[in-house]
Amino acid sequence: MNKNRLKTTFSIAFTLVELLVVITIIGLLAGLAVPAISNGLKSSKAGACLSNLHQIGVATMAYAADNSFKLPNADGDGGTWPVKLATFISTGTKSKKSIFVCPGCEKPVQEGSDTTVAVTYGVHNGLMPKGGTASNITSVVRATEVILAGDVCQDPGNKGWSPYCIEQPAVFTSQSGGRGGSAAMDTAISAATDADTGNNQWLRYRHSGKVNVVMVDGHAEAIKKNSVLNKHVIFGQ
Repeated sequence: MNKNRLKTTFSIAFTLVELLVVITIIGLLAGLAVPAISNGLKSSKAGACLSNLHQIGVATMAYAADNSFKLPNADGDGGTWPVKLATFISTGTKSKKSIFVCPGCEKPVQEGSDTTVAVTYGVHNGLMPKGGTASNITSVVRATEVILAGDVCQDPGNKGWSPYCIEQPAVFTSQSGGRGGSAAMDTAISAATDADTGNNQWLRYRHSGKVNVVMVDGHAEAIKKNSVLNKHVIFGQ
């Protein structure tokens, strides 16, 4: 009788030890899996963002082809640049408006009215300025290297939207910077502001320290912080 009790007790104890070992292993695996899943989600969002920007680039080229190779203004007649490009975007079942919002945005984005489009990307202010004359796409000497549009800091006070243009640092706006001049082409531009804290007209490095951009030729790529150079901005030489 005592022997049976001893066997039963030992059996139960052994089962509990096994269970604790299994729980410990599951905990360790879960600890390893969570960062992997998180990194996978970030990578997926970054890829979707690049796809958005590629479509924006293709739509911009289509707009230019229909307008004697002239790029759209950031605002003015016909609405903002996302409104002007929306008719040139083919998204299938995906909302055209969602193309202009980065999936990796950290601040909530509110939809606009029927005549506006929510946006978290900005366009090169030297090429597609606000309140100015847009450039002709043929004036861009290095279409494969010059940024057309990219991730821009969000403004929580303005529905989570980004400014329509990349205006900072000043090389994106200045005549000498945007259209040529004496700037060293391989010098990195400033990344002094990289936060969603207001009307910051700067590139936003929201994808693991990289900014997603689309070049004038329509291809999209990710560039590391402090690796965006003057040659990515200056388009007249």
